[in-house]
Amino acid sequence: MQAWLYLTTLAADDDAPATWWQTGGEPLHGTLQQAAVLAGQRLTLLLPAEVASHHRFDLPPRSGRWLQQAIHSVLEERLLDDPEQLHLARGPLQGRRHCRLFALQRQWLEQLLERLASHGLVPERIHVDADCLADERPLALLCHERWLIGGGCQQRLALDTQALDELAPLLPEDLQRSEQAPWPLLSQGSAQAIDLRQGALALRSPSRLPWRALLALLVVACSAQVAQDIGHRWLLQDKTAEVSQASLALWQQRFPDEPRVIDLARQVEARARQAGQSQQSLARRLDGLASQWIGSDGGATRIRRLDYQQAQGWTLQVSAPDFSTLERLREDLAQQGASVQADSAVLAPDGVSARLKITE
Repeated sequence: MQAWLYLTTLAADDDAPATWWQTGGEPLHGTLQQAAVLAGQRLTLLLPAEVASHHRFDLPPRSGRWLQQAIHSVLEERLLDDPEQLHLARGPLQGRRHCRLFALQRQWLEQLLERLASHGLVPERIHVDADCLADERPLALLCHERWLIGGGCQQRLALDTQALDELAPLLPEDLQRSEQAPWPLLSQGSAQAIDLRQGALALRSPSRLPWRALLALLVVACSAQVAQDIGHRWLLQDKTAEVSQASLALWQQRFPDEPRVIDLARQVEARARQAGQSQQSLARRLDGLASQWIGSDGGATRIRRLDYQQAQGWTLQVSAPDFSTLERLREDLAQQGASVQADSAVLAPDGVSARLKITE
C-alpha cells in the first residue's frame, strides 16, 4: 500500500512533528518516531518548502554534454553556497533549454534519510510540498498555518498570511487561495513533482539488479558453451572426414585388387587377420622343416642370420657343406609352398654361404 510521510519543520530528530497517511485513509499526526508504523510500505516523503530554494532559468544553447557544468555556472551567481556542497534535483528540460530545479543542503538530507532508515522507513520518492500542487492554475494552499504557493505559479514558496498579503503584487493576479484539506491534493500532485531522489541519493534496487546481471551472465555463458560445443563438433567431423579420406586413399593404394570398399575398418581387420594367419602358417612350416633337417644329413646346415619384414618376408643367411646341400634346402622350402630365391652364394672356408629370400 502507498503511504505518505510529511515533515512540517526543519527538525530531523525523533521528536520532530510529522503527518502521515495511506491511500484512502485519514491523516495521522505525531512524531517522526511514531511514524515508524509505516515501515515496510511504499513510502513517499514530503519536505517543507523552507528546506529548499527553487530556481528557473534558461541554459545556453547546445549545452549538451556540458549540461551539469552549465547548471553550476548559473547557480554560482544565485547561491551563496558552493553548488558542489548542495544537493541539486532538476526536472526535465522544457524546450531543451528551460530548467527548473531545487537546491538544498546535502548533509541535512543525508542525515534525515539515515534517521528514517533507523526506523525502517525508506522513501522511494522525495518531494517538496509546494511542488505537489497541480499545474492547472496558480494556487495558494493553506497547510500547517502557512500558505503553499505553487501549481500554475512559477514560484514554489511557503508564506505566512502576512507575507502572502505583502507579496501579493508580485504574485499572479489569478492566484486562488484554498483552505481545503491539503492531503489529497499533495498525494495527487506528487506524481508530477520533481523527485529529489537523484544523483548520489538515487534509490538503488540491489534485489533486482544482481538477478538481472546474473541472468544475463548465465545466458552469455550458456550461449558461449553451446557455440563452443558446436565448434568442437564441427571440427571433429571435419577431422574425421579428412582422416577417413586419407585412410581410404592409402587402402586403395596398398590393395588395388579390392573391388569395392564397404566397411573400411572391417576390411582392414580381415586383411590383418589373414596376413597374421599366413605368417604363422609359413613360420610353422619352416619350424617343421628345421626339425626334419636336424634329423637328417642336412644337420650340418647352419642359419647364421634370420630377418623378417612384412613386405619382403623372411631372409635367411645360411651356411651349408656344399652347393648340393644348399640346393636341396631350397627345393624342400619350395615343396612347403614357399617362394624361395637364392642369391649371394659364395664359397667359404667351412663350405658354402648363401642368402635365401622366402615369401608366401
